[in-house]
Amino acid sequence: MMPFDVKMKHHGEFRAEPGIYFLYNKQGLVLYVGKANNLRARLAKHEADHDVVRSWISFFDEHFEHLNIRIRKAAQRTDVASFDRISRIIAWPLAIIESKQAIDCCYDTVNSIKSDPCWPGELDLEEIKHIRSLKPPFNYQYNVEVAESDRWKYFPAKYLKSKALSNLVSHHTRRLAMQTLGEN
Repeated sequence: MMPFDVKMKHHGEFRAEPGIYFLYNKQGLVLYVGKANNLRARLAKHEADHDVVRSWISFFDEHFEHLNIRIRKAAQRTDVASFDRISRIIAWPLAIIESKQAIDCCYDTVNSIKSDPCWPGELDLEEIKHIRSLKPPFNYQYNVEVAESDRWKYFPAKYLKSKALSNLVSHHTRRLAMQTLGEN
């Protein structure tokens, strides 16, 4: 069964009932398929998680070049103290972003939401069925045949910058730790 042809954006417009939900972008592509015992509460959680990371993602987008250069210079000089200072400042907001689902970090790309009521006992099977047939880029589970490069093109650049900084910090943290261990 396909979702009802009702476009909604705000969680308060949904009933507190079980169902499958579909998050669409402006072009009508299904970005994410989810399931919930309470659609209103689950969609409110997506919005709340987005509110937690939105300002940090914007910050990292705005300061990406500066932070990227500082991290790389500190790591190249193997200046552990300088690298540690930078990491202490930005690591926890990057960790918050990493702890959220990608769709929650990119929730501002959602243009509309549709739902399909479903019996609680059928939620898992219906979710899997829709993910496998629609292949939404933000669903990783049950959608492994979609190439990583095909997924990333739907992620906003500002989110990708946060991910890049997180990977950069993680990489140099491991590298500097290995060098420090090798010196002892």
